[in-house]
Amino acid sequence: MDELAQEAEAALEAGDTEQAMAHYDELINTYQERSDRAPGEVYRKAGLLAYDLGDTRKSMEYLEQARNTSAADAETYATLAKAYRYIDNLSREITMLEHYVENYPDAAEYKNMQHRYFETLVESMNYVPAYELWPDLAGEPYHDEDLLSLYLQVIQALDKPEKATEYAERILDVNEDNVKALDWLAKKHFRQAEELYNREMQAYDENRTHRQYARLLEALEVVNTDLRIAMNYFKKLYDQKPTSEYARYLANIFERFQDEERARYYRERAQ
Repeated sequence: MDELAQEAEAALEAGDTEQAMAHYDELINTYQERSDRAPGEVYRKAGLLAYDLGDTRKSMEYLEQARNTSAADAETYATLAKAYRYIDNLSREITMLEHYVENYPDAAEYKNMQHRYFETLVESMNYVPAYELWPDLAGEPYHDEDLLSLYLQVIQALDKPEKATEYAERILDVNEDNVKALDWLAKKHFRQAEELYNREMQAYDENRTHRQYARLLEALEVVNTDLRIAMNYFKKLYDQKPTSEYARYLANIFERFQDEERARYYRERAQ
């Protein structure tokens, strides 16, 4: 068996990767025929080589054997994570990424693996660990539109509206047309306008005094400001995604501004 191992190494050094793979397969089979396991280093080298040759299943089979041995290293877990992503096994990918991030902070692929770990946490709706991981992300996540958009999803899910507004505005600094950020800010300003309008109208109905009326007028100025901000965001959204939902919002806003022509235009498109 030592001879097979030497032949595999020699083939690798010569650049004959397929021949090296054949030698590793034969070596591993020889151990298995004896009801034994090949050394972890053999499984590791064979698994990494199989991945390079495009044999994902074989790569996972061998690297899983290497994973619980002293031969396992950062490359073992990075390759397993990529392999599980390739076959769309999210839970196993997360397991490999988590181990990598916790154990190999100085490895060459750490930043990419850590960012991918954050993405998978969001994808699997593990929002609390994703929220906790965010401050530790390597590189410059605050300038990465995709990561910022995912983090916005996290803080929305965890019901942190003030932080969501802060990050939505950060996203627009990176890309003024980002749909997730525009959607949050548009609906936030529309909601604020609705709540203030309803609250102050109810207060005036219950207490029709000059003072209360003056307060209502002041509130309506704030309402109209919020509606204009919401309108501008919804128009940008509608230009990108002309959905019935955004059309309904716009129709509602233009009705408030007594612009019947444009209100009718968007009502028709909301059907």
